Amino acid sequence: MFQSHATYEGEDFRDETLRDVFLTHTTFENCRFTYIDATEFETEQCRFIDCDFTDSKWNASRHRGSSFLNCQFNGANLFLSEFDQCKMTGTSFESCTFEGVTVQGGDWSFVNLRHVPLRKMDWSNVRLIEGDLYGADLSESTWTNAVMSRAILQHADCTAADFCGAQMDGVDFSDVTLKKTKLDVMQAVQVARSLGAIVV
Repeated sequence: MFQSHATYEGEDFRDETLRDVFLTHTTFENCRFTYIDATEFETEQCRFIDCDFTDSKWNASRHRGSSFLNCQFNGANLFLSEFDQCKMTGTSFESCTFEGVTVQGGDWSFVNLRHVPLRKMDWSNVRLIEGDLYGADLSESTWTNAVMSRAILQHADCTAADFCGAQMDGVDFSDVTLKKTKLDVMQAVQVARSLGAIVV
């Protein structure tokens, strides 16, 4: 049903299956994929624009250099999925299952990860500018060299997380759990300022 190097626009694929499908250089725009089975689905250099993947299943799927722009993954199961150098700008992942997900670089700016369990995940070298991590579980996660400018961290659990080397300008650290959190000097100054201290 699905073909590589093809373009699909405004189509409804509800309840269809992408199980064990491999697609490359395929574009989907304004398509509906709610409740689909995308287990072990693989993409390379594909583009999904304004697509709805609500309550879909993506277990062990793999994506290399693909884009998911302004998409909805709310309630999706992403267990053991891999995203390698993908662009996820503006996409929403509320109430998703993120257990075992691997993210290697890429641009996750403006994503919605509110209340998502991201415990022990490695987000090194990922762009997450203005990402919404409100109430997310970031405990024991790693953010080395990530770009998190103006990210929202209110009520996030950052226990034992490692932010050393991450760019975090404009981040408000008030109402953030920072127990045993690793911070570099610049981040420590930001924390102090967020709590009302005057750093001289």
